[in-house]
Parts: sequence; C-alpha cells; structure tokens
Amino acid sequence: MVARLIYRRQRGRGGVEGEYLGPLALAAASLYDPPGLSPRRLARRAARLERTLARMGVGRVVFPQGFPHGGLFPRLRPVDPLTVYRGAAEVLALAGLERLEVEPRQGRVALAGAWLCPELRQAAWRLAPQVRVLLIRVPGEEGGALARQLHREYGLPAAPPSGGADVELAFSPGGAGESRLSLALYGAQPRLAGLALRARGMELPERWADGLLSLLWEQGAVRREELYAVSDAREENLPLL
Repeated sequence: MVARLIYRRQRGRGGVEGEYLGPLALAAASLYDPPGLSPRRLARRAARLERTLARMGVGRVVFPQGFPHGGLFPRLRPVDPLTVYRGAAEVLALAGLERLEVEPRQGRVALAGAWLCPELRQAAWRLAPQVRVLLIRVPGEEGGALARQLHREYGLPAAPPSGGADVELAFSPGGAGESRLSLALYGAQPRLAGLALRARGMELPERWADGLLSLLWEQGAVRREELYAVSDAREENLPLL
C-alpha cells in the first residue's frame, strides 16, 4: 500500500484517511508542523504517524514537492518521481524540440549516460524514427554499437557523439555535450528545463503530481500515448498543503 503525505504548517492532529485519486487507492497521512514546534516533537509526531501507516501495511510514500523531513520516515520507501521521466524520456525530448520551435524531422537529439541503461536504450529506439539526427553519448563500445544499429535500421546519418544537439537528455552525470536545451534525468534534483509530464484526462494534486504519476506509470495505469509535457509553473513558495 502507498501513502500520500500531507504536510501542514499549522496546528492540528495528524491522522490517516483513505482516498482515491483516479485509479489509485491511497492512505492520506497528515503531518502537522505548526510554527514553534520543536524538532524533537516533530520527530515524535512523524514516528507515531509512521507506526500507524506500518500497521496499515503501508510500505511506500509519496512526499510533496520540496518536503524537508523525509528522513523522519526511515521505514517508508519514497516513490521516485523520476521513474516516469526516465521511462518516457522521448516525450520530454520531443517537447524540448517543440519549445525550441524545431520540427522533429529536422531536430538533433543527444542521449548521454555513463552506461547504456535500459531507459536510454529505449528512448533511442523510440526517437530514431522521429528525428533527423540522434547522438548516442555513451563511452565505450556500447554507445557505438547502438548508433550503428540505429543507422542500419533507420538510416540515421552518422554523426560524432560530441556534435551539437538541439536537445540533450542526460541519464547520469558527466558526458554532457553542446546543446541548446539540456535535461538531466538523474539525482535528487533533476533539471527538466521547466518541463513536467502529465497524463491526459487525469487531475493530480500539484505538489504530489510527479510522484503520483510515477506510481501510475509503475502500475501500468497510464499509457505512454496518454503522456504529454507542460511548462512546470509551480512556485517555490507554493503552500505544502
């Protein structure tokens, strides 16, 4: 079972209620942290809430964007909001080209990584029939072998991996090249160039949208063709409610 943590900077009593968000059945867990509450008392509240969730069979949690106290829930495994972004990276790449006003058939996309991870490989095969040039920036023979496969299958023109690109997607640190728009799909603070993925016909609470979308993606409740990219207009001071 999965919980959605609701963090409230006000007085109140924490608790857990059931909720449905689209096809998701969740435990909505409220943690109250009013001004002046000591770190020790907050830790006790979090521990009590975590025990309640554990008794309910909850093992994973979706934290709100920017939540500063994830370490207070050591027994709950956070849902990784990057799962859907890495799994549907080609949607982001095409959205990046659209932002640059470049037609996909005229676009140059680079995929970079320290190794040929499954998500990078999948993005390459999905993008190859849609773009003009696809650069595989992976060190060693793996990257070259994939580039040759794509050339044989789709006739993509051979291009040096270090060549310039309109959009680059990096799946790990290092190896970045020259590009007009760069997205980093790794780490605790991924850089998505102001883009966000959403699913058509599904409204998700904004502070939890990335994590909930990843959860839906994991469960197969959202199909690839239902995903689209939007400008991420969330502000840093958006209330964590």
